[in-house]
Amino acid sequence: MRSAWTLTTKSKYPIIHPYTPIIMNYKPYSLEWSRRRYLAEAIQQYFDTDASLDVVLDDIVSVLEENVEHHKSRAERFQEVLNGLKSLPY
Repeated sequence: MRSAWTLTTKSKYPIIHPYTPIIMNYKPYSLEWSRRRYLAEAIQQYFDTDASLDVVLDDIVSVLEENVEHHKSRAERFQEVLNGLKSLPY
């Protein structure tokens, strides 16, 4: 049987062979299954392009910072609505 871990000529790091079944404790096509699948594909892309650790970490930090900014602006809009409701006479 072929090993699940192989070395490619482009990369010195082990890569999971694409035909290796990954055991997941999720129902196929569930939200959890989809999330894990997309994450696994994204990680594999970093390996396939031989991305440096700095690139991977910068991308993760960038995505998280974008989410923080998005949620901050939503929270500010909710606070404006809440303040407007509180200023209404009863």
